[in-house]
Amino acid sequence: MSGRGILGVVVAMVVLSACGSAAGRSATYALGHTPELSDLTDATWVAHSIANRGIVAGSVIQLTFTADSVTAEAGCNTLHGEASIDKHEMVVGALAATRKACDSSLQAQDRWLAAFLAARPTIERQGNELWLSRRAEVLHLTS
Repeated sequence: MSGRGILGVVVAMVVLSACGSAAGRSATYALGHTPELSDLTDATWVAHSIANRGIVAGSVIQLTFTADSVTAEAGCNTLHGEASIDKHEMVVGALAATRKACDSSLQAQDRWLAAFLAARPTIERQGNELWLSRRAEVLHLTS
């Protein structure tokens, strides 16, 4: 292989490696797109990980969507509110919540999820994977 060919391969490898991150996104992340909420209604989206934050042991974080709302569960209470997509961000209105008494770690996880969703995280989908990102926090879900 010529020097140009090797240089081309090295440049391609650097570009592809930049598509992934320590936040759990795949090397093919660049193929992701901003979905419409209606594209997400056929599944329950379950969290695999939260970058820079853990999921409370034994709990499940999941999101379900309608064409104009989101329902979220983080191990204790159920959160529900209007939702939409604006450019690359998910916009969530005021969330109504059930008021169960739960372990303090689960209550803290509920509060974190409500604040995270209210902060207009970016939203990207690739196949059955969904990423919601806000600064260094990345919620990775699959259906």
